[in-house]
Amino acid sequence: MKQARIYMKRWLGINERSKQLSTDTWYLNFANQLLSLIDESPLYSKKFEAEKVDAALSLAIYLQDAIAQSGGWKEFSNAYYGLYKSYLPFYTLTDEYLPDEINVEDISFIQWTLLSRYAIFEEDEVIIQNPHDSDLIEFSQKVYDVMDTAFEEAPICDEPSSPIWVMGLDLLEMPLVPLPEITPGMTLKKDVENCLSYSKGEPLLYFTTYDELRRFFVEELKWEDKNESLLPELRDERNFVIYANAKGMLIASNVSYCFCDPRNPTYNAEKAAAKGYKLFTYPGTCPFDLLKYGMAKGLLPDMQLPFPGGKEVLHDNWDFIARYFLCEYYEGE
Repeated sequence: MKQARIYMKRWLGINERSKQLSTDTWYLNFANQLLSLIDESPLYSKKFEAEKVDAALSLAIYLQDAIAQSGGWKEFSNAYYGLYKSYLPFYTLTDEYLPDEINVEDISFIQWTLLSRYAIFEEDEVIIQNPHDSDLIEFSQKVYDVMDTAFEEAPICDEPSSPIWVMGLDLLEMPLVPLPEITPGMTLKKDVENCLSYSKGEPLLYFTTYDELRRFFVEELKWEDKNESLLPELRDERNFVIYANAKGMLIASNVSYCFCDPRNPTYNAEKAAAKGYKLFTYPGTCPFDLLKYGMAKGLLPDMQLPFPGGKEVLHDNWDFIARYFLCEYYEGE
């Protein structure tokens, strides 16, 4: 099959500019050189040509940014370091990692972003690449060797790329916000007071069915006993959690099975291990403050991403993973 070829318009597009610079031909040729390597990798054996082209462009622009020490890659790396005091998620960086040079770990992470897909629409399937997959690591090393050979001849681009080719930096600009703790003397909303009175001070309450939840609304929260006042849109849902906190009362459905709490009759370790990762990767599945509380208090021990070693990857990187996949639902209202 005839190999695809990348043209200047695509290269300028990923750089988010229309004016061609003197360095562009070199990097475009390098991107085309990478296409043959990408074609040979099992990572891309079932991918469309457009996905292979995107991979070649992303790797070429990474080299461009690394040579210039500016642009999207440096902005991402600096922003990530400012938030997590490391340059990358997923990988243990040793003294051999040099932030001012090209690195195998950088290339591996770029592949992770290319091969992982978050949901743009509600019905979209989320795909999560294993960052430690052997084919990914092997391919990253091959790309690194090609880049290392070309490093000395690669020209310096004077116009920085946009960070959008890595990820939106707005997702890394949101600070790590502490949990909304209740302090002595704090004025709380009436629903929160009633929840805490009912639970004897425990922030989380669990309900298996909507009928149980409805009775709680009426008998404990003193809500008006009318269908329209009792969240009828939840009628067909199950496995509810209420989180009573300083901000107010959160209600989440179809998530209580994940919470390992002696007070939770709906907890299901096997189901949590199989499906719990969706709380971190499917926007709108779980209010973020509840997710953060569960992680902070050790109530979500079974959560794991759907690949070997997925528990360690999730628990070590859960905040970044939530930012990446949940987008505007991260730290949502």
